[in-house]
Amino acid sequence: MRVLVIGGTSFMGPEVIKRLFNLGHEVTVFHRGQTRTELPAGVHEMLGDRNDLSSFRSKIQELKPDAVLDMICLTERQAKTLVQTLDSIVNRVIVASSQDVYRAFGLVNGTEKGAIEPVPIDENGVLRHNLYPHREFAKTEERRNYDKILVERVVMNAPGIEGTIIRLPAVYGPNDKQHRWYSFLKPMSDQRPYILLSESLAGWRWTRGYVENMAEGIVQAVLNDQAKGKIYNLGENEAFTMKEWVKKLATSLQWKGKIVVLPDSKLTETYSWGINAEQDVIFTSDKIRSELGFTETVSLEDGLKRTIDWELKNPPETHGLDYEAEDEIMRLHHAKTQP
Repeated sequence: MRVLVIGGTSFMGPEVIKRLFNLGHEVTVFHRGQTRTELPAGVHEMLGDRNDLSSFRSKIQELKPDAVLDMICLTERQAKTLVQTLDSIVNRVIVASSQDVYRAFGLVNGTEKGAIEPVPIDENGVLRHNLYPHREFAKTEERRNYDKILVERVVMNAPGIEGTIIRLPAVYGPNDKQHRWYSFLKPMSDQRPYILLSESLAGWRWTRGYVENMAEGIVQAVLNDQAKGKIYNLGENEAFTMKEWVKKLATSLQWKGKIVVLPDSKLTETYSWGINAEQDVIFTSDKIRSELGFTETVSLEDGLKRTIDWELKNPPETHGLDYEAEDEIMRLHHAKTQP
């Protein structure tokens, strides 16, 4: 196949590209050239801004792609430009979306009100009623207008296009710019005697996925005709609690400290992430497993080891950890619990 990948030069993208190329497909990557990522020799590049995608229509037409994978379609406007640019050129369009389209995420983040959504949630789960989930705190126009619900609608309803949507979970692994596990790994690496967890967050569950495995799922959707016109959740089968995840990190690092769970009232809001932890965000990936044969290629243990190794070698510029404050919290806790 000839596959055009839009974006794809950071985190998940390179893993997708490597897999497609190693399977013998002809891959062209459309990107701005601002992220220096080592792509396999033989992968073609087309430099440009995806917000100016329409001006590349003739070049895309020359490629004659069999499928287009958009890794970075964030807004309704970008989605409309995408389908207009590709009109009559290609009918297979695969878009990386997010499980934040579901109402459950709105309940977690406080943009939705009402009853808790039952879990696990499949592809027919209730979507958010309120659009633009980042608008209140977004610093850029693109983030203000971000909404994968609108992206999905445009792609799936475009005439002449057989769209496929992949709703991604919380993805972790090497090159994760969000450094999802660093705040736990750093104290363990420093041999801190304890990790503090808020009571609400300790029991909260969120479907996650290791980056290489999520790339494998995306590749299956690109290559399999059965994915035409379909929406799929992607993620690991089991959604562990935060406390269970911290235990797994501790085991991998051979950290012998103690996980201390304290009432939310004893900790600052940063420890509870400011979320409504009554709503778990657990999504089933049964559909992509049964229809496309998706299965993980990297074990949970190996994925965590690779993640830990990268995180400790590539720390974020800031992390917000305050050991002195934690020591004071523990001192007060011990003082109140002593007879």
